Amino acid sequence: MTYLIGVDLGGTFIKTALVSREGKLVHKVEIPSEGERGPDGVIINIIRSVKSVVKEKGVDLKKVKAIGIGSPGPMDTKNGIVRKAVNLPGWVNIPLRDRIQSAFGIPANLENDANAAAYAEYWKGAGQNACLMIAYTLGTGVGGGIIIEGKLIRGTNDCAGELGHMTIVPDGDPCACGNRGCLESYASANSLVRRAMAKIKSGAQTILRQWIDEGKPLTSKLIDEARLAGDSFSRDAMIEAGTYLGLGMSAVVSALNPDIIVVGGGMMKAGEVLLEPARVEVKRRVFAEHFAKLKILPARLGNDAGVIGAAGLLIERGIVR
Repeated sequence: MTYLIGVDLGGTFIKTALVSREGKLVHKVEIPSEGERGPDGVIINIIRSVKSVVKEKGVDLKKVKAIGIGSPGPMDTKNGIVRKAVNLPGWVNIPLRDRIQSAFGIPANLENDANAAAYAEYWKGAGQNACLMIAYTLGTGVGGGIIIEGKLIRGTNDCAGELGHMTIVPDGDPCACGNRGCLESYASANSLVRRAMAKIKSGAQTILRQWIDEGKPLTSKLIDEARLAGDSFSRDAMIEAGTYLGLGMSAVVSALNPDIIVVGGGMMKAGEVLLEPARVEVKRRVFAEHFAKLKILPARLGNDAGVIGAAGLLIERGIVR
């Protein structure tokens, strides 16, 4: 039996998994990224994690056909270069693919981390058998990916799928990217917290005020806990985020006519309180024909999506056949 390895490189942790060619996650390890050590230190940790995942499972490295890496930041996937990773200090024009290939003597591939997660959901998750699948990842920001007839759409400069930076409110709330009114400014965990805090400071009545006074930090998780405890303010905040998500989706649906939209990320622990308002908003704004066969579904693979997708894209790119 032969294997693939998928690596999900994050600012805090490196997740590395042994994956079968059929897409089954066989074994996974997670170690700190240690970004403060700079690019060389992080790459040493990636190499260490790859060695660990095969050793712990008792697999000979010779049975690993290739290594796929999902990384944050703008990148040149053709040449395997991370152009910049804002959550990894010093990561500018790092030839990550070649460093990993040299370390192990087998092919490697570099992809955007959100695209890797999107492909995983198409390959083995909620988007299986889709003709055209759109993926959203709702976390501290909003990521995305586009899969058409089994192929990841990377774009001219590897920048396709930045769905979180579509403008949905002209001259709206500022976004970390420098634009105003991005979807990320209205449907991410950070925006949920920021907008809720502004309303609390303006006098909104909510149990969150008491919890904050007790020393609890305001997070998207705390807002969802308040919603589950019956707090109407928190419920409305979640519904508002879901409505904005649907507003962003509607433009993509009108342009691309997908059959499946998959939504994942940490915020999706809230589930249908986000998805149902999104469905309502999409239906309200697009042609009936666009909505007739559309499914808007929660992601299935959770935190494993990044490693599974990084491995799967080795096959999608023809590196492993």
